[in-house]
Amino acid sequence: MEASHDRARRPRFARSRPAPLHFTPDDLTILRHVAEHRFLRSTHLVQLIERSPDRLIRRLAHLFHNGFLDRPIAQRDSFARVGSAPLVYALGTKGAAVLAEIDARYSAAVEWTDKNRSAKRPYLEHALLVADLMVGLERAVRDHPAIALLSARDLQPRAPLAPQRAAPWTMTATAGGTGIAVVPDKVFALHFADRGRTNYFLVEADRATMPIERASLAQSSIKKKLLAYHHGHASKRHTNLWGIPGFRVLTITTSRDRIASMIEVVKEITNGKGSNVFLFTDVETLAAHDPLTLPWISGKNTIVRLIE
Repeated sequence: MEASHDRARRPRFARSRPAPLHFTPDDLTILRHVAEHRFLRSTHLVQLIERSPDRLIRRLAHLFHNGFLDRPIAQRDSFARVGSAPLVYALGTKGAAVLAEIDARYSAAVEWTDKNRSAKRPYLEHALLVADLMVGLERAVRDHPAIALLSARDLQPRAPLAPQRAAPWTMTATAGGTGIAVVPDKVFALHFADRGRTNYFLVEADRATMPIERASLAQSSIKKKLLAYHHGHASKRHTNLWGIPGFRVLTITTSRDRIASMIEVVKEITNGKGSNVFLFTDVETLAAHDPLTLPWISGKNTIVRLIE
């Protein structure tokens, strides 16, 4: 959260006249993290950057008032509901320009200030749920030197057909004669150097706003997503599309009851067998555990840990 004297002097969502900023390597690290995740809470950045929390939070405010970071206005609702809360940051237009100067993978052509202003609260909260998992993983692998966390940027060159597609990580499949597709919310891999093995994961963040099942596959549903992943995995579409040997789908949802409903769908589409391709957790369990050792519930209703 913002220091009390900063709250007294400066507005939360409007930039004030900033003091001169001497850009530092830590500032560049902050920009890279925010660019990777799209939105991050100040508490996420405190976890990722080993600096004094108070000093880091003051630095985030300084980067915001100088235009390198943004504070999406959609988070105003959070302050109205619960009072003080960790501020959410996004990349600002000046921050994007800095990254574009040193790394061709970033673009300064996007007007990030306008893009952040148009982001609505459901989109913001969805992205933050994904960030909860990914920040937890990044912190966890620091305690395991033999494990490397690989992002979608790291993996994309390994997918021979991916660069030819507008949405390279789209999983396409056929179910009941109907073509279906799903785009994961995040893609990453864990490389186990001591085992010479890489495990690939697709992430689904579910805030319980989508029905579990609908009458038609033409409409969005959890079942439609699970079908796309199941049939795609069975037909090895991941190898043809992405050049990877396999994958698991990690779903973060709101409750154990909703997990149970999803597992029932997995059993239905696998003729009662269930599937370890699908792993589930809820937000409360994720908040209490490091994702590597967290007891994920599989589509066979067994416990699986990513580190195993």
